Amino acid sequence: MILRALYHLGDRVYFLHKSTMKKQQTSPLRIAAVLSVFVLFSTAVRAEMRTWTSSDGRTLTAEFAGTVGAGANAAVKLKLENGSVINYPVSKLSEEDRLFVKGNLPTDPRALAAEIDTLVKNKQAESFYKLRDELAELPEKKSLTNAEKAKRKEDIEREMEMCKPNNMTNDNQFLRRIYLDIAGRIPTFVEAEKFLTSRSAAKRAELIDELLDSPAFAMRMYNYYSDLFRIRDGVTMMGNGDLKADPYIEFIKASIREDKPYNEMVKELLSATGQIWEEPAAGYLLADSGMRLCNLSNTFTVFMGTEITCAQCHDHPFEEVYQMDFYKMAAFMGETEMRSRGGNSMMMMGDNNTKEEVARMSKILKDAGKLRERETEDRNLRQWLGTKSIVLHDDGSNAVQLPHDYKYDDGEPNMKVEPATYFGDKMDVSKYDSPRHAFADWVVSPENPRFTINAVNRFWKMAFGLAQIEPVYNIPGHLDGQAQNYELLTFLEEMFKDLNYSTKDFFRVVYNTQTYQRESETMSPSLTQIDKGTYHFPGPILRRMTAEQIWDSLVALTTADPEAITRTGAEQYKQWMNTDTTDLNSADAIMAYKADWGKIGQLTKYDGTYVSRDDYVDGVQMFRASELRQPMPAGHFLRMFGQSDKQLIENQFTGGSSPQVMALLNGTITNKVLTSPDAYLIKEIAQGSGSKRDNIDKIFLSVLSRYPTSEEKTVAQSGMRAKTDRGDSDKAKLEAEAKAIGNVIWALVNTREFLFVQ
Repeated sequence: MILRALYHLGDRVYFLHKSTMKKQQTSPLRIAAVLSVFVLFSTAVRAEMRTWTSSDGRTLTAEFAGTVGAGANAAVKLKLENGSVINYPVSKLSEEDRLFVKGNLPTDPRALAAEIDTLVKNKQAESFYKLRDELAELPEKKSLTNAEKAKRKEDIEREMEMCKPNNMTNDNQFLRRIYLDIAGRIPTFVEAEKFLTSRSAAKRAELIDELLDSPAFAMRMYNYYSDLFRIRDGVTMMGNGDLKADPYIEFIKASIREDKPYNEMVKELLSATGQIWEEPAAGYLLADSGMRLCNLSNTFTVFMGTEITCAQCHDHPFEEVYQMDFYKMAAFMGETEMRSRGGNSMMMMGDNNTKEEVARMSKILKDAGKLRERETEDRNLRQWLGTKSIVLHDDGSNAVQLPHDYKYDDGEPNMKVEPATYFGDKMDVSKYDSPRHAFADWVVSPENPRFTINAVNRFWKMAFGLAQIEPVYNIPGHLDGQAQNYELLTFLEEMFKDLNYSTKDFFRVVYNTQTYQRESETMSPSLTQIDKGTYHFPGPILRRMTAEQIWDSLVALTTADPEAITRTGAEQYKQWMNTDTTDLNSADAIMAYKADWGKIGQLTKYDGTYVSRDDYVDGVQMFRASELRQPMPAGHFLRMFGQSDKQLIENQFTGGSSPQVMALLNGTITNKVLTSPDAYLIKEIAQGSGSKRDNIDKIFLSVLSRYPTSEEKTVAQSGMRAKTDRGDSDKAKLEAEAKAIGNVIWALVNTREFLFVQ
């Protein structure tokens, strides 16, 4: 493990082997870091003398006296026989002693968050002083022209400014940001008022805990995973509409809700065997059915942050990945098949029994006049039941061989290759049920040098808008000098391991840091800063909401409970596919069976009833993006604002476009649905008893999570004057008032303040 050491009294630590004493020195910068770290002591286990062993085999007899520090920077307090106490880095202990201490290490988010803040501030200070020295030496640099010096001076001053931590967010800024980042939407008026009026000193930490345990977090996190894993209805790359994705979708959501360790979830995705309605995790590999080489490339990109696609055709030009390495890795998946024997393709029938059963039921329907005149077989039943041939399994025969034009001297064209890893631990395939299971173990191993690093790098980007290593799919073999903050990245890596790969606990720590809770950085880091790793997070970068965040925020403005409607169907699908169709002996029974297919995956309410058009807002399904079709059709609001097509990894975009502007100004969602008398916020205001000034406060809190300025309130009041005539009916007056209220909401939604995460 790559960990920093904490030193006793900020100066030195001693480890004794009999009469031998070793002294290690540290720098003033590290002394400052140690003195400023948030220190928590663990509950001490029974004090007793025991023999401690260092990672290089030296020993020391001492009592366990607790721990100091947190996470990857923790040190164990050792009380010597003479009564003195020393601190020794947990990372320097033997594996057995690390396990002994691990159960007593503090996992309080405040302690871990404070250490992250210290590492960020140290890096900012270090970078600031280096830049200051470079600025002072710049006039004497004879290798640069005056124009180059002027340009470099400008860049240095800009970077120095970005080394200073931004101010802390106020409660309004924090409230909106944390809801968007954890819940995936803006807070409702009730939620905003509850937080802003709370007098609890720990209300930010309390809100973080509340949101991480809410259904909204599962919806938000699912949106992220669905883009990363390319989860789509139809499952396969081109989308087989006859194969339901509901079990796979529910597996991911349930894993988030239950806080299943991230490494366990990934292992299940890579090692699942069976049919998707029985083994939902099979959906990940089925997405690349028939394309095992592409799947290997995708898996490396997603779970190890390493792009190795080039090595499929030739030695990688920039990384130490050879074409032979690629095919040895692909051989781990060489026995994996996506359909049962007897199936001609993913779209054709599987076994003969299924074919015969479809023929039998089709004849019953034909005799009852339920098929068209020239049809002899029910096409839907053939296609739906045909998906029973889609079975993820390992057949024991490795199908991977070198390409026919292989040109390197370490192999021959068309030669079969055996599975082997090109970095990390060697795997003994014979100990596993299949090479794929060995591969899954290797990928998620804590000793894999890229798996955990990749996860925390991606999660950090979710919170801050920029990863420690960019691009996230190009983690190099040597991290030092590539990461924005090498010590911080390795701290996050070890922290995630110590937290047993709990995604909720990881984000709980990150969102509790001062670094995260600072104001956004409005000076975008330059490409040079990103490339050289010299951006040091004075705050999260200012970024536009994702398509899902925009949509789900509009859902929060138009529905009473944004999380009330959910997509279910996994259990229904399993029951439908396992139905004994031989009991269906009448046309009515078969037609009812077909009708049940259409109900699978329907949206449901909390009480279990299906959603109807009465639950729409002005005829539109205003439900969370995670519960809608994956992805939505081209032309839908979500797709227009950048929702991924789920064909490529992280294929969403947050850039602006003219169609987006027109959709906000003139589109149906903002001009009809958002301002509809049926929209929740408008109904609450129009039918409430508050004054116009109170209602304006409510609108601003609902849309922007803050109260209006006096000038804004004056402008809004004029915009809320309903134009009615004395003879208008009550309904007409209500519609006019709703339109006036909608004008103000429309105006706020069309501001940049609404669209950006500040």
